[in-house]
Amino acid sequence: MLDLRNIRSQFPALAATTPDGRPIVHADAPGGTQVPESVIAAIGGYLRAGNANAHGDYERSRATDALCADVRRSAAAFLGAEAEGVVFGPNMTTLSFHFAAALGPQLRPGDRIVCTRLDHDANVAPWLALAERTGAHVDWIDLDPATGTLDVSSLRVDRATRVIAFPAASNALGTVVDPAPLVDAARSVGAITFLDAVHAAPHVPVDRRGMGVDVVVCSPYKFFGPHAGILAADPELLARLTPPRVRPAPDAGPERWQTGTAAFEAIAGVGATLVYLGGVGMAAIGAHERSLTRRFLTGLHALPAVRLHGPPGSDGRTPTFAVTIDGHAPADVTARLAAEGIYTWAGHYYAVEPMRALGLLDGGGAVRIGFVHYHGDDDVDRVLEALDRLT
Repeated sequence: MLDLRNIRSQFPALAATTPDGRPIVHADAPGGTQVPESVIAAIGGYLRAGNANAHGDYERSRATDALCADVRRSAAAFLGAEAEGVVFGPNMTTLSFHFAAALGPQLRPGDRIVCTRLDHDANVAPWLALAERTGAHVDWIDLDPATGTLDVSSLRVDRATRVIAFPAASNALGTVVDPAPLVDAARSVGAITFLDAVHAAPHVPVDRRGMGVDVVVCSPYKFFGPHAGILAADPELLARLTPPRVRPAPDAGPERWQTGTAAFEAIAGVGATLVYLGGVGMAAIGAHERSLTRRFLTGLHALPAVRLHGPPGSDGRTPTFAVTIDGHAPADVTARLAAEGIYTWAGHYYAVEPMRALGLLDGGGAVRIGFVHYHGDDDVDRVLEALDRLT
């Protein structure tokens, strides 16, 4: 069980209220979560103690080196990976494009890359660009619009398949993806698996080695940390590839993959984020969020004018919901909710392929409502009551 009052007290932003004194409901969590005080303090503490570049022969530089090594180990533990395979970057999108660029020399015309219709575009656009550069062909795993799940029967691989890229969970629909059939298919033909865990990381455990995937990418600002990116890969895979880099970059190790000077204050924040999550526990987070999910879905069933897009039940999903309301454009809905102190999102949220598959892309997308572990029943009820007033 979570001590929700204690958890909420650790997030300064959650104390904000509307002009008439109502608490703000940050139901825009899938676009970026709020940050606990410990993370804010870690970022400021690094800068207050003295900003220093890495690998210098003086105390503050050695402290930066120790910080990076420590957070790299923590990130590896969080993602079920090896520390020597953890690469820090500005965001997941940049890291994905960077990895795809390094993979380019390995591909030839006629090779195949598999993407999904469920993915955020950061796990689609890099592969489309790679295919265009190399003459490779992009195959697709289709989305079942009725259930919001991948139609794994549409997956086709052969000896020309080089990459299978897929999400751990959908940032648009909340769908959690079973990696096993995709990993098995990739292994059968020697393809690389590239897992986007951006949306999954705040909600469910991510285990690179346990899942059997080669590369995992995520964004700490989606799990209560600063704006940054993490790539965790099989170290042997990273060693086989040659990323674009400056000549003084190391010849081996994860820093070989990091372009320029890292944001060390952000890395300090990532370390504090992982400490915070370790203290709360992913099992407790999962149990609490399942309760929120059941409550929200039960409430939606009583609102016939509100249509849910994605998994209809509480199993196999995160507490992220894409909805449309009869007679209301998504952007109008989010504006009305914002006026009541409820922050949500409208549009496609960079999930271009899912919105196209659902037939929503050209009609303004959908309203995205997302909860995380610092939300409570009162937040869920506030959103449901506001939706009811719109209908």
